[in-house]
Amino acid sequence: MTDEMVSWRDRSFPDGGVLLAEVGAQGWRLLDGDFHFPVAALRETAVERNLALMRDYCARHDVLIAPHAKTTMSPALVGRQLAVGAWGITVANVQQARIFISAGMRRILIANPVVGVADIRYLTAAREADPGLEVLLLVDSVDTVDLLADRARARAGDRDPLPVMIELGYAGGRGGVRSIDEVMRVAQAVREAEGIELVGIEGFEGLVPGADLEERRHHAAEFLRWSANVLHDLLDRGFLPAQGSLVSFGGSSYFDLVVAQFRERWSGGRIEVILRSGCYVTHDHGLYARTSPFAGHEPAPLPALEVWAEVLSCPEPGRAVLGAGRRDVSTDADLPLPLAVRRDGRTRPVEGLWITAVNDQHALVSVPEHVALGVGDLVCLGVSHPCTTFDKWRLIPVVTDTYEVTDAVRTYF
Repeated sequence: MTDEMVSWRDRSFPDGGVLLAEVGAQGWRLLDGDFHFPVAALRETAVERNLALMRDYCARHDVLIAPHAKTTMSPALVGRQLAVGAWGITVANVQQARIFISAGMRRILIANPVVGVADIRYLTAAREADPGLEVLLLVDSVDTVDLLADRARARAGDRDPLPVMIELGYAGGRGGVRSIDEVMRVAQAVREAEGIELVGIEGFEGLVPGADLEERRHHAAEFLRWSANVLHDLLDRGFLPAQGSLVSFGGSSYFDLVVAQFRERWSGGRIEVILRSGCYVTHDHGLYARTSPFAGHEPAPLPALEVWAEVLSCPEPGRAVLGAGRRDVSTDADLPLPLAVRRDGRTRPVEGLWITAVNDQHALVSVPEHVALGVGDLVCLGVSHPCTTFDKWRLIPVVTDTYEVTDAVRTYF
């Protein structure tokens, strides 16, 4: 993929055809006239730090990680996660799996049930073409088991059974089995089906409800305790392998609770715990700055993703308009946070600027009297929930701490 050309189709980048592999050799500087604005950027030192932080955490706690690739949808970044020890990757659907299989990834957990005819046809063909390809699927009902088994059996030939995990859920949540009785019915259906085999359990605790972080952590812990009881029963009844059963939980907010619940109760190889956190690779200035188990500890993660925008107008005292909006930066978790201002080649940290509203292409900024902000200044915006900034950019420059461009990463949303 490094032989792709960078062109006018890649917004914000300089014009003129340059090979993606040669971006770092151009001598471009992000903030000094080479790039159009707005522009998203990844700070290399922060990415490196965050990769090492999660690698060391997993090694220290004897857990694996299959980072959720939907965060970045970037084979280049996911490849770096694998290079520092990730067990595999997670995707949300077969469309995402196709991208990473095409990029050479060989162990993929699809964190939703797969039931579509074209999806199952693709996966069975991909496994037949590449015996080394491992794909894990989820089931959360007898109907799902019957449908998957029927469609997989029709195409599987002599291929090994598809490995599946039972997805667990909680009342009011997304997919997932809600009761132990139903779990056992699903497990029995898998046992009786041809072409699939049960290898573990999976769930997602990251969206549990609660009035504040403390209450949400409490509810997440309750769900994980219940899930651990389900696992115990499945093992006792012989539905899962006695050694090496797979257990996968862990978004980017409560993965420490997953470690505490499953590593305190099981050891010695009886289960393999697979976290699925994805946002750790860039961290952020909002949602995960508040909720990540790494927050407040040393070494701390560093926000790696930011968006720079120009001041287009100062239409009235105390008000400025930036040339970046919801088409350019995340707004679903929090509005972006102004971090710094650049004028005449000099960047200074800034406090007191607040985004009050966003349109498709604009952000409205409240400017206190003590902050000097003028037309043409550049403003650095911190991101909350990096997933929904990544999906707005098909090519993102990688920069040093002084904003020399050293590389670029492609996304495939």
